[in-house]
Amino acid sequence: MRRLLITTILTTACASGPLAAAGTGFAPAQPAIAFDANGPETLWLAKGEKGKDKDKDKDKDKKDKKEKKKDKREKKAEKKKEKHEKKAEKHKEKKAKKDDKVEIKVNGDKVKIKGDEIKLPKGVDRAEFNERVTRFTQDRETVVNRLLNTPAPEGRDMAVILGAAALALAAPELNAAALPEDELITYRNCPPGLAKKDPPCVPPGLAKQGVTYEQWASYSDEELDRLLRERRELYLEADPLTERELLLLESNQIAQLYNLDAAPDGHRYALIDGQPVLLSNEDHTALLRINELARVPTIGSGINVAPTAALTQADLINLYRLAEPQEGYNYAVLNGQVISLQDSAYETLQLIRIARAVL
Repeated sequence: MRRLLITTILTTACASGPLAAAGTGFAPAQPAIAFDANGPETLWLAKGEKGKDKDKDKDKDKKDKKEKKKDKREKKAEKKKEKHEKKAEKHKEKKAKKDDKVEIKVNGDKVKIKGDEIKLPKGVDRAEFNERVTRFTQDRETVVNRLLNTPAPEGRDMAVILGAAALALAAPELNAAALPEDELITYRNCPPGLAKKDPPCVPPGLAKQGVTYEQWASYSDEELDRLLRERRELYLEADPLTERELLLLESNQIAQLYNLDAAPDGHRYALIDGQPVLLSNEDHTALLRINELARVPTIGSGINVAPTAALTQADLINLYRLAEPQEGYNYAVLNGQVISLQDSAYETLQLIRIARAVL
């Protein structure tokens, strides 16, 4: 009994003491406990392979989630980029389509441009316009030489009138009705084509707005300039109908006719109903567009146009044997060529004559 008790005590002590690690017969069921050289106070638990696998799995899961999020972000960004590119492409196509078909209102009509094809406004026949360009190219030199040697009717030659005296502008107190027609047309504010209108001298558009002759005659240079700038905008926006400049007389030829100094840089002379005008590049562009959209009537056989003549509508019809103008149209002589213009274009032409006159 005593021996049995001692054996039990020794067995228990060995199982729980330091000797348990000495032999394989005393190996514990739990994971092994390892010791370092300093003794049993510093110890660690040696993890099994199973634990390492779990940590690896967790890391992998985290990495996978991260990759998925990254892929999702990239896909979202790519989708957004594609959407933006599609939108930009759509906008580009829409703009190209719009640029391909432009509508500009000139002379009260719409000028439609689709690709290289230009639909000319009402009153401008394509075949006639093409013939005009061809004729201008072929005959220009001959016609110009004839123009430069054709004197204006007596009392209507602006080159003589302007050279004879420095004429004052029409003043508010001037009674237009009491003036002889020859004298009335010499004033800058009263183009000959408007001299017999009611009220006299006032451009039709302004007359319809109730502007009287007295008010019109008192307009300052600044007011005239503002009016012209407003009216010429439509013509500055319009595309040219041809690459040719369809104006017969050149700036230096007009200077020669009126004994004027050469036009300063960035400017050139033009000639409207006998009155020389000095134009900026913008004014000149507007004048070209107006001239392109004008009709060119047939004048009487054997009759030469006098470029320096200042003539009323009746004078133009009688002198050049023209047909009565169509309703809403007026005749004018621009750089030595008789043209027919709709009211709005004619008014803009006369504003150029008034606002840019060389006196």
